[in-house]
Amino acid sequence: MESFAVVWSESAGPVRAGKLVLETGALRFEGSGGRYGAPFVHRVYYEDIESVFVGRGNGDRLAGRPALVLDRAVGGRLRIGSVNGVGVLTELASRLGRLTATSLAV
Repeated sequence: MESFAVVWSESAGPVRAGKLVLETGALRFEGSGGRYGAPFVHRVYYEDIESVFVGRGNGDRLAGRPALVLDRAVGGRLRIGSVNGVGVLTELASRLGRLTATSLAV
């Protein structure tokens, strides 16, 4: 499984930092900031992702930088920022585009 150093934010939630892992059926986010300092782990299943794009507008950015935006069937919008630059976002967008609900239906 491949992983990337990222920051992310769900809807209007806080920005978290950690690791994004591409699992067989889901994205797994790992980071700190769980309850009582416990590790935070969250999964987003590919079938729940309705669209994927690199957001460059003010409402899509994280810390002023472009972000990968996932529109989900449940849970609202999720923004992902790369610690290693925009090139990683483009690569992730390409990979996720092949794994989302839209591409599975084709």
